[in-house]
Parts: sequence; C-alpha cells; structure tokens
Amino acid sequence: VAWLAEQAEELGVELYTGYGAVELLYNDDGAVVGAATNDVGVAKDGSPKDTFERGMELRARTTLLAEGCHGSLSKEAIAQFNLREGRSEQTYGIGLKEVWRITPEKHQPGRVEHTVGWPVDKNTWGGSFLYHLDDEGDTLVACGYVVGLDYTNTYLSPFKEFQRWKTHPAIKPTFEGGERLSYGARALNEGGYQSIPKLTFPGGALIGCSAGFLNVPKIKGTHTAMKSGMVAAEEVFKALQALPEDAPEDQIVDVSGYEAAMESSW
Repeated sequence: VAWLAEQAEELGVELYTGYGAVELLYNDDGAVVGAATNDVGVAKDGSPKDTFERGMELRARTTLLAEGCHGSLSKEAIAQFNLREGRSEQTYGIGLKEVWRITPEKHQPGRVEHTVGWPVDKNTWGGSFLYHLDDEGDTLVACGYVVGLDYTNTYLSPFKEFQRWKTHPAIKPTFEGGERLSYGARALNEGGYQSIPKLTFPGGALIGCSAGFLNVPKIKGTHTAMKSGMVAAEEVFKALQALPEDAPEDQIVDVSGYEAAMESSW
C-alpha cells in the first residue's frame, strides 16, 4: 500500500491519510457530487479542541466508492439509489490473519495450504490458509482463519477458533520456535456473484469490496478489486474526454458503461 501511494503521488494524485469520508454530497438533482471528510480535533464531549479542523468537501465529476466491505457511504449509496433491486443480499464473514517468522528449516517458499472446517463444527462455515512467503532473506508465513458471520452459536469466538486451529498436529509444528510479527482482522464479502449490486449511480460507482467482488471459491479479492478500479478509471477517463470544453465545473459525467465493461473484462 505504501509503495502504491508513492506511485500515485508521483502522478499527481492527492492522498488524504488520517481522514475518513463521512458524508456523501448531492446536487439539486440528487446526484452524488463528492464526499465530506470528518472533523478532527474534537473532544470526547463533542466540543472543539485547540487542534480542531473542520472537515473538507471534496467535490468531483465522478465519485468512486472503494471503502472495502460494508462501508458506510457505500451502504448509503446502495440504499439511496436502490442498487440491490433484483440482486441477492450480501453475506459476510470475518477473517483473522497473522504474519510469523518461522525457523529456516521449516520454511518452504511458495507453499500454499488451505483447509475447510475444523475447528468449527459442521453447522458453521470456516476455513484457513497458510502461505509460505517467498521473501528473499526472510522466512515469513502468513496464516489466517475465516468464519462466516451467520454462525448460530452465540458463544463462538472466531479469534479463539483461529488460535485453536494452530494446535492441529498438521499445523502446530510450523509455528514451534517461530515469532508472531503482526496480526489483524477484517470483514469479508461472501455473497458471491449473485450478491453484486448495480455498480453505477448518478455521479459515481462502486468498486472493489464496496461492490462485493471477492471471489470466494478462488479466494481472490485483491485481484478483482484492483481490476474493478482499473476498469472504472478507464470508463471515467473516456467520459471526461467526451466532455465539451465549455462544460461547467460541476457537471458530473456518465460512467454507466462501467458495469458492462466490468462484466466483459475477464
């Protein structure tokens, strides 16, 4: 991510790190014309501190929502423009991940292991991954466990199930003598193709996991997210190129061709 940020900034892209987009902006016709960022320097009681700064309105001819899974602005756009009409509802899971440095004799660069099931029971969707990273000069592995958020056992802890998975006789030896370097968790879209909503709306479009492009059977989300961003950018560029020279600054562009372009891309 840091490397991609550098490439983008070299091309003139402005990045606002540390800020969140908290509100969609609409014109009089109801089309999206941008987003507003959050206020900063606010005390716990809501009062402004000495460091208070008002959020900014970022206006554009096209607004692409790339918030990841279940983003607040994406949910607003989906509801506002009824983008789920005729589509299945999205379903969700939670993925927990760790990065370890293991002992050199156990490291097998490029090795991939996937499991389904244990330690969750037969009524709960769960599965794991274990990747031996091919990082020259290091012995890193990435591991994780995903649990579908439709589980019915209210006492189930996805984090504890992940830790229990590491005790399996086929898994445990990998980590013995190793060191955990980092960990994290994130929500995942798991509805699949039938749960992808309409992708465009007046003034913008959904890309990446905001649209639910995670391919669950292939365990590929980054690939499809990046592809959707590339396809959307191409459609936006074509729309901007088609604008007349005397177009007003606040005129939005039509990117309705993005959905068809995405369907025919792969």
